[in-house]
Amino acid sequence: MYCMGMQSAPLLALSLCCVPVWAQYNPDLTAPGQVVDDLDLRVGTRSSDSWSLANLELRDFTLYWDNDGTLPRIGRDTDRFYTNGVGIELSFDLRLTDELAARFAPADEWTNPRFGAGLAIKQLIFTSSDITDPNPPIDDHPYSGYLYFAFSFQRADMDKRDHFELDLGVVGERSQAEMVQKFIHNAFPNQDDPQGWATQTANELAINFTYERTWKTHRAEISGVELEMLPALGFDVGNISTRAKGQVTLRLGHNLPDDFGPASLLGMKDHTVSANDWGEGNFSFYIYASMGMDVVVRDLFLDGNTFATSRSVNSEPFVAQASVGIITRYKGLSLGWSQSYQTENFESQPSGQAWGSIVLGYSYAF
Repeated sequence: MYCMGMQSAPLLALSLCCVPVWAQYNPDLTAPGQVVDDLDLRVGTRSSDSWSLANLELRDFTLYWDNDGTLPRIGRDTDRFYTNGVGIELSFDLRLTDELAARFAPADEWTNPRFGAGLAIKQLIFTSSDITDPNPPIDDHPYSGYLYFAFSFQRADMDKRDHFELDLGVVGERSQAEMVQKFIHNAFPNQDDPQGWATQTANELAINFTYERTWKTHRAEISGVELEMLPALGFDVGNISTRAKGQVTLRLGHNLPDDFGPASLLGMKDHTVSANDWGEGNFSFYIYASMGMDVVVRDLFLDGNTFATSRSVNSEPFVAQASVGIITRYKGLSLGWSQSYQTENFESQPSGQAWGSIVLGYSYAF
């Protein structure tokens, strides 16, 4: 089942991308015996009334690494709760036709809209507080792994951005989280061998949907330093996570990009911009701070499997987060580093948690 699920996910992505093409074809407009002109479907061509996969144009790719110890979180050496996350993401310019752009972003609501899409594969690893214990206490964080594809669509203008995301993956042994953690710990000296994976959550196919609206204030400048605020509201729904969430990000620096905030593994990346939208000159940087609150209805990594018996703990209904970080960019290459802090997300958790993040990206200029 795992192999079939992993193989079918790219096919589903291809089908989703083809929906606008099917929507544009009307057999009533083609007279019997008429040959449909295929010029608009050739690579690199566009028209006002047709769209195809050939219109997609790669904007950038991004690498993510989260860890609660080692390099991303300097000075710490822990493996507990949310202990590691990795991901690779591609961003695309959809190059929509005028008709599709008007459908997806009506002129009375959006001014000079831009569009983007993302395709990512990500893995998250969760463990109990003591990975050397083969039978962790039942009130500790359950062992779990999550491997998934993330398909996203975005629309934006100068003041706001909408993010729509569908995640398809697997939880449990087939996420390969146990294999990855043990391989890394065996590859480096003086690392504890993780012992508690026999208690991990059961295998389960995962489907989750995310929506988030982000706004942007008018940019201010104080003594040559640019400043802006980015509030956001959204929700998740699915068998992985069901929650409402809100966040506000403040950033200041030199030559701020025309995007909607820093990319993150557990959050999102702005797919609607490329290197052309990073302001003037080859160099830019900014520091940022964000604070947010989640209202949690269900969290599979804490509440256990949906359709099988597994270890579980009582999740907290309100979870707060805060992050601080810095983003630097030279030409098309960007590098980000941040530290994130989260309050207790289950009742028996002895304290909150912190982890570090590294984000490396390359954007193309056209």
